[in-house]
Amino acid sequence: MKSSYSIGMDMVYIPEFESYLKDPGTAFFDQTFTDWEKQAANLKQTKQRATFYSGRYAAKEAFLKALDGSWLHTKPTITFKYSELEIRNDDFGRPYFRYYGSLLKTISDLQMESVKLSITHVHEYAASQVLIEF
Repeated sequence: MKSSYSIGMDMVYIPEFESYLKDPGTAFFDQTFTDWEKQAANLKQTKQRATFYSGRYAAKEAFLKALDGSWLHTKPTITFKYSELEIRNDDFGRPYFRYYGSLLKTISDLQMESVKLSITHVHEYAASQVLIEF
C-alpha cells in the first residue's frame, strides 16, 4: 500500500501569549495545555513562558491542520481538545507528541505511520510544522 502524507503549519505572535499570562481570569491555558505542559512552563523564567506556550500552541494548530489535510474538500470529522495533545522533548531536545483521551483513540484508528514535528521561535513569532504519514 502506498503511503500518503499531510502537512500542517502554524505561526503565532508571542506577545499575544504574554498578554494572556498577565490575565489572571483567563481559562485559555487550562483549556489548551496539559498539566505536564503547564508545570514545565512554570519552571521557566517569566519571559520564557510565553515563548514556551506559543511554540506548543503553534504545534497543536499545525497538528490539527495536518490531521485534517487527509480529508481535504470534505467536512471535518475529527474533533479533540487541545489539552489531549501534549508536546514533550526527547533527551536531545527534539519535540514529539503524546496523545490522551478521545484523541488517543482517533490516532489509533487512523493508523498513522509517523508524525514529524518541528517548532521554531524567531523574534516575536513562534512557528511549527507537522508532517503526518498515513
